[in-house]
Amino acid sequence: MAKQSRLPWTNPGYGLNLMWQTARMTADAQAIIALRLAKIAGGGAAGLAEARLMVAEKLRALGESHAIALRSVGTPDGGAARITKLYQRKLAANRKRLAKIR
Repeated sequence: MAKQSRLPWTNPGYGLNLMWQTARMTADAQAIIALRLAKIAGGGAAGLAEARLMVAEKLRALGESHAIALRSVGTPDGGAARITKLYQRKLAANRKRLAKIR
């Protein structure tokens, strides 16, 4: 029996799993965009605060994803799986925060 590699990119289903995770993340992002737009459309201090928070979060996430990509130069996936996990965590936190009724 051959020893199975622990390297994720040697698994034939690795690319399909990454595509699935990215597609699911895209659908989650659309729902969060709708929640954010509803809050911003409500106007007032809450809408302004949400708009500012959104821009700050996006810039922070961009910097974090660039750092991951730079650390992953030369790896088979270029850090795509780690960047996807980063954005999934950010989306989950935003969904939890925006779904609260205030």
